Amino acid sequence: MRFLSSAQFIERSRVADEFIAPSAALANRLLADKGLGRLPPCNVSYFIEELHRPDAAIGLHTEGTANIRLNLAWLAHLAQCGTDPEWEVAFVVLHEYAHFVLHLLEVREAGAGVVRHRIEAEHTDFLRRMQRLGWLADPVLRKLLSNHNSIAEEWYCDAFAYWAAGTLPEPHAALFDELLAEVRVFPVA
Repeated sequence: MRFLSSAQFIERSRVADEFIAPSAALANRLLADKGLGRLPPCNVSYFIEELHRPDAAIGLHTEGTANIRLNLAWLAHLAQCGTDPEWEVAFVVLHEYAHFVLHLLEVREAGAGVVRHRIEAEHTDFLRRMQRLGWLADPVLRKLLSNHNSIAEEWYCDAFAYWAAGTLPEPHAALFDELLAEVRVFPVA
């Protein structure tokens, strides 16, 4: 008898659809609740990449689109953890969708790099504030301290996901409210 890798098993068994459909729906609902419902909804598909590789990706986005691909090996790992993966999958979907929103903001920005400079300044301010607060900081803010978030754009994407869920504390939530106010009035694509 030939055994399938967990990623191949999850792909063939349609378990991925059971994870993805409710998580994508949650992500789209959170975006609509934040006034971003006029933007294209998240479109989620899959890819397989073994997680033991150091550069393995959990989620990918197609530049300039709302198309997001999730790693089936990561979904298989979540299935084996025995936890409810809906928020974890929705978080990754929102993180990847944030790259799409950033692209929209950059296309419509007044000057070259204005949006990125604001994000980098907020990221720098965040790091300074966290140095002072340390472990007294809000748990969501502590999660934003990962090595992955040492890059301003990745920090923005994770913070965007928490903002969409309504859990990003001030003053960062105010930045996202202001930054994304323009996105709320974009014409339907």
